[in-house]
Amino acid sequence: MIIERYRAMTPTQRFQETLDLNAFVTQTQIMAVRANYPDADAFEVNMRVASRWVRNPELLKAPFDWDIAEKGY
Repeated sequence: MIIERYRAMTPTQRFQETLDLNAFVTQTQIMAVRANYPDADAFEVNMRVASRWVRNPELLKAPFDWDIAEKGY
């Protein structure tokens, strides 16, 4: 059923579905970070979520001073 649904969609609809799913995953991660770190400010929440997506920790370390090994996800 799912495959049939995707086949019936236009490319624009499939792209929108991808964006919607991505937004859902991001919001879920934000809620998880806020649950684990209730006192975290917006920057910390964003860095913890970003650190879950970024494969190279150095991309967060230099520009944002966020060391995943030190501060965690």
